[in-house]
Amino acid sequence: MALPSDPAPAKRTRRSPDALRTQILDAASELFLREGYANTSIDAVIERVGGSKRAIYSHFGGKEDLFAAMVAGLSEQALEAIPEANERAEEDVRASLVDFARAIMRILMDPRTIALYRLVVSESGRMPGLAESFLRYGPGRATSGLTRLLERWANSGLLDVHDPKQAAEHFIGMLRDDSHLEVVLGVRKPLGERAQRSRVERVVHIFLDGVAVK
Repeated sequence: MALPSDPAPAKRTRRSPDALRTQILDAASELFLREGYANTSIDAVIERVGGSKRAIYSHFGGKEDLFAAMVAGLSEQALEAIPEANERAEEDVRASLVDFARAIMRILMDPRTIALYRLVVSESGRMPGLAESFLRYGPGRATSGLTRLLERWANSGLLDVHDPKQAAEHFIGMLRDDSHLEVVLGVRKPLGERAQRSRVERVVHIFLDGVAVK
C-alpha cells in the first residue's frame, strides 16, 4: 500500500485521433525543420509525443508521408493570412493589393517558411512528389488566390488584365525577387518590417502602372 506521502500515479490521458495527429505533426515539423529529413527518425517523433509507431503509421503511413503532410500543413498555415478574393473584390484595388502583398512578404520572410524552402529543395531530388505538393499547397495557392482577385477586377473594368494567372505570377515574382533567394541561401538576413513595406509599395506601384485601364 502506498504511503500518504507518496506521489499519486500519473493518469494517462487518452487523446482523440485528431489531437494525436496534430501533436505528431507539430513534433515532426520541429524536428524536420531543425534536424533535416535524414536526421529525423520516427522514434524521435514518438519520443516527443508518446505512443507507438503504429499511431504514426495509421495516421500517415510512414516517414515520407509524414514529411509530405508536414510540408502541406505548414504551407496551409502560412497562407491562412492571405485574403480571399470574395472578401476583397469590392474594396480599393491598391489597398487590397498592398494587404495581399504584405501577407505574402511576411510568409516569404518567416523563418519557418525559409527553413521549409531549404528542406524541400534539399529533398526534392529524392522525393519529386514533395516539390509538387509544396508548390500546390504553397506558392500555387497564393497565385490562385491573386488570380481570382485580378479576374474579378478585370471583369469589373477596374484593371486591364488579359491573363490574370500570368499577371499574378509576375506580381508575386516581383515580391520574391533575388532577395528571397539570398535569404534562402543564407547570404542575407530576412527583410525587416520597414524593408518589407517599402518593397510592397514599390511592387504595387509598378504593377498597377502596367495594368491600369488606359
